[in-house]
Amino acid sequence: MDDREQATNYAEYSYEKAVTGKDRLHRFLYITGAVFLMILPILIAVFLHKYFIMYIMPLVVILGVPFTKFFYRYLQYEYKYTVDRRNFRMELIHGKAKPKTLLACDVTDMEYAVPARDLKSVPEGAKIYRCCVSDNSPDLYAASFRDASDKPVLLYFEGSKKALRIMNYYNKNIVIDPDLRH
Repeated sequence: MDDREQATNYAEYSYEKAVTGKDRLHRFLYITGAVFLMILPILIAVFLHKYFIMYIMPLVVILGVPFTKFFYRYLQYEYKYTVDRRNFRMELIHGKAKPKTLLACDVTDMEYAVPARDLKSVPEGAKIYRCCVSDNSPDLYAASFRDASDKPVLLYFEGSKKALRIMNYYNKNIVIDPDLRH
């Protein structure tokens, strides 16, 4: 295999999930809870003994701030999918951490991949994954396939022209929308 073939049969696309009102609320509640949990031991120390606060305050700062930063990344979502010849892999990235593979399948095993607005019905009993910027994105696609345990899976993702062309080459049930932006 030469480099030219690899370049034409490989596509990678990353995007961040749009921040919604629900996401803003979760972030606000998380920050409020973290601040409360850092202040609580200090208040307890004040009521127990005023000199005890000298030992608690540095401990709260030393432990509280790193834990807060570490868990805050779980409120930031980024998705990345890779099409490498016939292999399709969807990954989830929390706050610039190492990607975690959500789904992987063979493109030839996909029942269809169509623009989400053209989706007629959802397969019965399908597990639904929403790996998209927002539910009303113009480049939103829906792909259906079966997982390793033969259960139906419906995946919503942001379509890119190159990735969809590669997928269409290996599976003619992939519909490419002419109005795609990417």
